[in-house]
Amino acid sequence: MPIASDGAEPLKESGPQAERDGEPLSCAVVPFDQLSPEWLARWEQLRQQSGRWNQPFFASRFSAGVHQARGDVLVAVISPAGPDGSSEPVGFLPFHRVGRVGVPVGRFLNDAQNVIGLPPEKVDWSLLMHACGVLAFDLHAIVDPAESWMCEYRLKSVGAFRADFGGDSRGYLRRLTKDHRTIGKQGQKTRKLGREVGKIRLEVDCRSPDVLSQTIQWKRAQYQRTHILDLFLPDWTRRMIDVLHGGQDIASSDRLENESLRGLLSVLWAGDQVVAAHYGMIEQGRLHYWFPTYDPVFSRYSPGTALFTELVRESTCHGIDCIDMGYGEQPYKQKQTATATRVAYGTITNSNWHRLTHSAGNALSHCVKRMPMKEKLKKAWRAIHPTAGIKKLG
Repeated sequence: MPIASDGAEPLKESGPQAERDGEPLSCAVVPFDQLSPEWLARWEQLRQQSGRWNQPFFASRFSAGVHQARGDVLVAVISPAGPDGSSEPVGFLPFHRVGRVGVPVGRFLNDAQNVIGLPPEKVDWSLLMHACGVLAFDLHAIVDPAESWMCEYRLKSVGAFRADFGGDSRGYLRRLTKDHRTIGKQGQKTRKLGREVGKIRLEVDCRSPDVLSQTIQWKRAQYQRTHILDLFLPDWTRRMIDVLHGGQDIASSDRLENESLRGLLSVLWAGDQVVAAHYGMIEQGRLHYWFPTYDPVFSRYSPGTALFTELVRESTCHGIDCIDMGYGEQPYKQKQTATATRVAYGTITNSNWHRLTHSAGNALSHCVKRMPMKEKLKKAWRAIHPTAGIKKLG
């Protein structure tokens, strides 16, 4: 194994050996900031080998942003177990260690997880758990899991949705308008917004820190109105957003198909007023739709839908060929997208006790969601415990 970085201790192999095509593999764990430039380049090289790792959450820059914000990102580095330890890595898994459990880098802000570089059927989770010093990996959006994992670890699945434009986002919007009444009526509302408030203008790549701050404030207020855990309550989540966005240090771009991963703030203006905004991540023309929000003053115009439709309309002109809505079967995602896949969730563990406690927690959560009075209960519970669920972000 090479030295992690200048002045860093040599990495120590740990855990049992696995095999890839008959070749023994070993795993070492290193803090993200001790990865050498060569290993970071190798990380991105491995991503290019398959479309299964093309989501922004698999980018080394995402892990870098999270590490800069909270300082505790670890990376499992999987390499051939050569006699001199000098073989280049064949897989990476960024994660946080919480007690004796491994969780996704970026916690619940991460919408795509798996080992980067190894085909799913070649991943040895027992090796990874041993090397990483954890009893389990609790994951909530496993992209392209091996079929054997579903049975062995009793994983479940949930829908994930995206809009693929095929080089013609305006044609995609025409089809969407025809197929879904809500989208079809939005043009009328947007034109009314323009007449009554001011000329409509979409700023695809807004670099203003002030507008970003307003966007986060609106999103936090939306969480409070809907009695949902405020994802920006921990300081590190707000720091991560700022780090990935880069503010005015990064120039605005008209074409985004060749962009390395970074934050993208898109803003819908009516005259000189911001009526809706979305903060997501862009990489190589793929936009992850992450935090849409709007000014409630303009709610009668459906500003969130107005922003989405205008962004779709202009996507091809700006080099965006896919808007990924991520996992979760909310009705709006199904209306706004045409491509559906599945991601897995659950706990990967050999511990029956951990699996039992994890399953019990999920069962309780699903039970509450099915209760007829769930909205009133959620409001009352959030009033009493405003930080309930914060451990998911710790």
